Amino acid sequence: MKTLSNCYVFLFDGYSDWEPALSMYGMSCFTDVNIITFSLDGKPVTSGGKLLVQPQASLEQALTANIDLLILPGGAPMEQGANTEVLPLVQQLLEKQKTIAAICGATALLAQHGFLDNIPHTSNHAEVLKQLAPAYKGADYYENSPAVTSPHIITASGTAMVAFAKAIFTHFDLLQNDKLKFWFSFFDGSNAGTEMGATQPFHFFYRRYKTNYAGMLELVRTAIKVVYQQAVEADLEICGGPQWHYHGFDGQPDTVFTLDIGLPVTEVKTVAAPWQCETLPPFKCVSMQHHGTWDLLANTYGKLFTGMEMLGLQMNGYTREQYLQYNFEHPEQNITNVQIGVI
Repeated sequence: MKTLSNCYVFLFDGYSDWEPALSMYGMSCFTDVNIITFSLDGKPVTSGGKLLVQPQASLEQALTANIDLLILPGGAPMEQGANTEVLPLVQQLLEKQKTIAAICGATALLAQHGFLDNIPHTSNHAEVLKQLAPAYKGADYYENSPAVTSPHIITASGTAMVAFAKAIFTHFDLLQNDKLKFWFSFFDGSNAGTEMGATQPFHFFYRRYKTNYAGMLELVRTAIKVVYQQAVEADLEICGGPQWHYHGFDGQPDTVFTLDIGLPVTEVKTVAAPWQCETLPPFKCVSMQHHGTWDLLANTYGKLFTGMEMLGLQMNGYTREQYLQYNFEHPEQNITNVQIGVI
């Protein structure tokens, strides 16, 4: 495993501020990696997005620093041949078998000076790279991919901020960190079944209960039978598995909350009380699939709560459980989609 203690990020006037942002935020918030920004002279720079940034160090200081990863953002100056002053640092780090991560225009800088001639790499486009770097001889190694990792150089296109961050995190095994992995899964979708966004509206046939925790447990394996029977009697076409919707449930045994138990159906019909059938509107939520027995659902909720806290999301008091697959004889095969509503 490659060691990553110190990451230096090169900043310059006109640098594309979004390109290193995700990588920097992930490492800063969820790991103990030390992030140091530097410019050629250590003086403030203005990014392409007009952010005035005060770097922490100068190139002179970086040349004597202990650096494990150097991130080179893109930007028009890079494509136009500027910032060659940083190349001795690039060469020095490669000789020490450290890692260079270049994105967008920074790949052109590396190509202009032969660093990509003999390694797998990518950029914004193969032909564009040839135009920006007339001396470039690495066309045979070019890969049409958002991000490419070679032993010591990571490259990415300017639209591949997420792939760039993932390549860095993967290269240094940082995704073994559960908090970083969960947070990052919302950007790249790598955490199967974990999502953040608004659901689609759907038609829902259900019965509403006012209950507490003990009363809720009495409804397991009984209430849904009645829902199926009533849906058939109402001549409704069922189009999905059972769902439990919680309003105001806080996990405390004595708290009385509202619980809707029902089924998605293909249309809305008038039904007799106490049954209801309506179209539920889009639902903004964070969700995760729980695989296994329901007595371990608390673990999945805990992961979601942790991720929401890290992301600064506030709950709205409405939660859904969608039973995508359930097997009372083999509950370890259950698949439950948990959706926690957010503001």
